Amino acid sequence: MKDSFSRTLTLKNSIYLGLSSMIGAGLFNNISPTAKVSSYASILGLVIAATVATANASSSAQLAALYPQTGGTYLYASKVLGKAYANIAGIVFIIGKTISCIAISLTVGNYLSSIYSKEFAVLISFMIVLISYFGIQKTANISRWFIWSVLIILLFYAISVVLTPGVNYNLPLFEDADISNILLSASIWFFAFTGYSRLATFGEEVKNPESIIPRAIFIGLGISISIYLTISWLTLAIVSPVILMNSKTPLLIAMDVSILSDFSYLITTGSAIAMSSVLIALLPGISRIYVAMSRDKILPKVFSRIHKNYNSAYVAEVFVFITIILGIYFLDVVSAIKTSAFFILIYYSITNFCVIKLPSEKRLYSKSIAFYGLIMCITLAATLFIA
Repeated sequence: MKDSFSRTLTLKNSIYLGLSSMIGAGLFNNISPTAKVSSYASILGLVIAATVATANASSSAQLAALYPQTGGTYLYASKVLGKAYANIAGIVFIIGKTISCIAISLTVGNYLSSIYSKEFAVLISFMIVLISYFGIQKTANISRWFIWSVLIILLFYAISVVLTPGVNYNLPLFEDADISNILLSASIWFFAFTGYSRLATFGEEVKNPESIIPRAIFIGLGISISIYLTISWLTLAIVSPVILMNSKTPLLIAMDVSILSDFSYLITTGSAIAMSSVLIALLPGISRIYVAMSRDKILPKVFSRIHKNYNSAYVAEVFVFITIILGIYFLDVVSAIKTSAFFILIYYSITNFCVIKLPSEKRLYSKSIAFYGLIMCITLAATLFIA
């Protein structure tokens, strides 16, 4: 056993980890609940969520470069705001991200089987824990192949929609648009972007973190936003929100009515790969917060154990897996997404507040960006709470 991680992540692997945390996190599911909430204006909610994610990412990036150790906002808050804020950040991250794992696992299960969805969810989670056991470098290498596989399938999906006759790309975004519904839609969409700062929790494992972490975060976020906007627009163009709103598999429905519907099975395959990719980066991220809080004696010391050969937080990851199994059998996808988004919005509120409190010479970007992120995180969290 050892008490610290090795720096093994390069820029390329860091980008793949960031992408694997976002592509698929909500893309295969979020279109349905957001369409139910705000119809075509779901796209406007997505744009708002993307701006909030960008503001939050700027805060995470500069804090990760300033404090390149394991712990994410739990670490930053302890350095800048004090232990009370740090403990809140650590707790809401663990709760929010564990529920994210549950939502993602359930989404995979829904695409694979309508009857045994929960059993498939458990199986996928177990496979990810096994991969994670062998360390973050192995995880990053697998993420690379997963990402390319998903991108190819999504490209095929986009081509299938574009080739389908009669698709209306002129979406009535502002038809019956309501600001409260758009904000609720943005709150749900925010769940899809919460993986952009995954590298912040891996700060202790990144080579040259001061330069690599900010670059990797923004490159991954930019690519993910482009993909989410494109796929969401195409999906709403080929299938009405009225049809999508009650579906657990929106992309599969859209593929079924496209000109290449014979290849609908690729969407099922893509969902399994995409969600597994998200879990591969997400589960180790949760375990790193367990490690950081264990080092500070907030959690039992056993969670700080790091495998001497595989560089993995194996005890924490097994514990996270147990909590995910329990959640799979007690939660549904939509409620899990909303609950996860609420806790993570609180987490990033603290992230932005940390940047606001930094001395000006330590900031990389304007304080106004962090203020926007803070105000919008609080607004979206309140929207979810009221809803």
